[in-house]
Amino acid sequence: MSIFDKRLILVCGKGGVGRSTVAATIAMTCARRGRTTLLYQTNANDRIGGVFGTEPVGPAIRELAPRLAAVNTTAAAALAEYGMMILKLKTVYDMVFENRVTKAFLRAIPGLDDYALLGKAWYHTTEERRGKLAWDTVVFDLPASGHSLSMLRIPWVILDTVPEGPLTRDARDVKALLMDPARTAAVVVTLAEEMPVNEARELDGHLRAPLGIVPQLLVVNQVMPEVFPPGAPQRVLAALRDDPTLPPLLAAVTRHAELMRQRRALSERYLAELRSWAQTPIAELPMLFRSRFDVRALEELAGPLAAL
Repeated sequence: MSIFDKRLILVCGKGGVGRSTVAATIAMTCARRGRTTLLYQTNANDRIGGVFGTEPVGPAIRELAPRLAAVNTTAAAALAEYGMMILKLKTVYDMVFENRVTKAFLRAIPGLDDYALLGKAWYHTTEERRGKLAWDTVVFDLPASGHSLSMLRIPWVILDTVPEGPLTRDARDVKALLMDPARTAAVVVTLAEEMPVNEARELDGHLRAPLGIVPQLLVVNQVMPEVFPPGAPQRVLAALRDDPTLPPLLAAVTRHAELMRQRRALSERYLAELRSWAQTPIAELPMLFRSRFDVRALEELAGPLAAL
């Protein structure tokens, strides 16, 4: 089964590796394959609305394209939504959740904010409208690596420490979903650089043990293209970069060509390292040289993903 056919897709990775871009690309691909898809983000600096030419995405679900919607929620919004689902009436909700004593109590519960955010993602995988699932796929753009691992661990912590009741019942369902490779796919995003590669390896290991969440795809983002393959005329020019007789403009071009060659060589080095330990398919997404990042940019990135 393709990752695009899963109920929940967890997109994980170090900050700055383009995790949100990859999550948006996966969500768009799911939608274009006919699946009603929700891109789920938490506390994100919204760029998705701009990519799809819509208003900024916030705690209210916003349609981005046919079969594709997004939400960018906060812990407070997720808790409020949960409270309304339980208490039904706004007046009752205000009496319980909006008084100072309850607010202080909720703030004192370790991990509650993260569990509210994780629980909302799980809820959307089960949400129904008119007797049918509202979403075929939820793509969860998780926070950066360390935060995402602590968030994903919460169901395990609840089941180990909380007496049996409604909270443990839901935690058991969330845990079962996260550990089920038939319903859930974890995608690890990295760059072909030293620190991101090291962190991707650690993240892959921590997901597998002790959580039992098996990554099903490793995405290497922003891979420098092979612009100057061996034997290309540009490689010959690059070899002349230190020739003092070169005209200034040509000298600048040769220096740039050599920089591109070096960056590609660095990418190849870390791609080889990734391949040496990865236990999943690897998708290489190209570096895009664009002044404006829009849906067409996502379409360029979707090609290598859709080929898997």
